Amino acid sequence: MITRKERTEELYGLAEKQSSMGTALRIGLIGLAAGLWFYGSFSLTHSAMFLFVTTIAVPFSYMSWRKTRTQLSFNDNRAYQGLIRVKGIGDIAILWGMFGLMIGHELNFFELSMLSSMLASILVVHLLAATLIDKRLLRIDDEHVVDSLFGLTKREQMKRKWDEK
Repeated sequence: MITRKERTEELYGLAEKQSSMGTALRIGLIGLAAGLWFYGSFSLTHSAMFLFVTTIAVPFSYMSWRKTRTQLSFNDNRAYQGLIRVKGIGDIAILWGMFGLMIGHELNFFELSMLSSMLASILVVHLLAATLIDKRLLRIDDEHVVDSLFGLTKREQMKRKWDEK
């Protein structure tokens, strides 16, 4: 079985590899959206939705899928793998659900205040569900890397890099 430190390093390496490529791609896509808004017939709302899909939803869906695949290799327990899959599907579903809500607002199905409250509600429910899933995963595998620990480790590694420079 892989230790928590090895798991964290593997997940950190995965995030590091994806972030450098993603930054260059996002800068290009932001330029494309700005060009479509200025020179094309795109409205500001359409440009914002284009940017959301190309710079947030698609890359984060891919990153979530890769993270899920990596975490599945950490433990062979059937319950552990099922919970990891549920968490990964939830991460991807919330991104595309947000996009669906943006489309619903654009098509005048609901007002901006309703959109804001629905997005906030969905985010709160998702965060609570992710926390509960992490607690269950820790009961199954005490070496599981929870998202908050991964974020803390990532910050500490960035601090060390800055101190070395």
